[in-house]
Amino acid sequence: MLTQLTINNFAIVRELEIDFRNGMTTITGETGAGKSIAIDALGLCLGNRGEANMVRPGAQRADLCARFSLMDAQLAANWLTEHQLDNQNECLLRRTISPDGRSRGFINGVSVPLSQLRELGTLLIQIHGQHAHQLLLDSAHQKSLLDAYSNQQELIAQMKKAWQTWHDSCQQLAVFQKQMQERESRQQLLEYHLKELNEFLPVQGEFEEIDQEYKQLANHGQFLAIGQTTTQILSENDDANVISLLNMAKNELSDLVALNPKFSELLDMLEEASIQVSEVSDEIKHYCDQYELDPNRLFELEKRISKQINLARKHHVTPEALPELFQQLLSEQELIASQNEDSETLNAQVQVIIILLSNVRNVYTMYVYIMLKN
Repeated sequence: MLTQLTINNFAIVRELEIDFRNGMTTITGETGAGKSIAIDALGLCLGNRGEANMVRPGAQRADLCARFSLMDAQLAANWLTEHQLDNQNECLLRRTISPDGRSRGFINGVSVPLSQLRELGTLLIQIHGQHAHQLLLDSAHQKSLLDAYSNQQELIAQMKKAWQTWHDSCQQLAVFQKQMQERESRQQLLEYHLKELNEFLPVQGEFEEIDQEYKQLANHGQFLAIGQTTTQILSENDDANVISLLNMAKNELSDLVALNPKFSELLDMLEEASIQVSEVSDEIKHYCDQYELDPNRLFELEKRISKQINLARKHHVTPEALPELFQQLLSEQELIASQNEDSETLNAQVQVIIILLSNVRNVYTMYVYIMLKN
């Protein structure tokens, strides 16, 4: 129900507010008094075409508002909810027109295209006038009358449900198909990257291990030199070494123990130190004797490290993060394959729904034909 019409700077009207109550409201006046202005303003709120000359001379814009109660307009309330424009039990249609002819439409304060004003308007009010369209000429209204007369509400509900399912599936399928080209391009790129990574096959923690081994092999000469120098200092230097000096100290301390037994603990400590130094020297010497440079192994390590660094740089990650990236790309490839399967399934579902919708429509058409014939 129309409850209020507000007109500002429209035609010859500067400002006007009309409140409507239950029952019949009559606007009277002489010819040319402006009775039709209210109807024209209401029509603009309902999405009718606007002209620049409709703006009151000297005004910045015409501003028109029509307020409706939704207490007895369930279809309109459902439409507002569906389009996320609901405002409890009221609906406010607003239209502004600029002197240059540009206009804007609003539903409950939200800017909308004029087509939505017209669509909602047919659910809110009927205008019967000399130059205004009549609802009886509207094909959607004709269909609703025919549906009501057929008395096949259950069949109509089935058709609506099937159509809505078909509509939703088509929209979802359109999104899938729109993204298909992007997915195919991404799939090709993934196949290229995964082919490289599959050939290399990065392993978690491998880079740190082979990098450490490579450093040891690459520093082979320095390692042997340090090891040999250490063993010379500890035991192999003929002039003086740690073990020989410790033995000399033990001999001197033995004489001291003979004079004073309380120094025997110190002698034991020197003996233990001598044994430990000797073990360290033997261990280093044994390791140096066993340590041999393997040029082939060094080359293999250098080649793999270089390949991993290049792949990591190509994908903008660290070499250590390459195995994790490999798993992420594999997961993405599986996801794209799954989405393609979903698209095929959805396409098949749409075809099934089309058949179902066609069957329901044929049954309904038969009922209507029989009803009209009788």
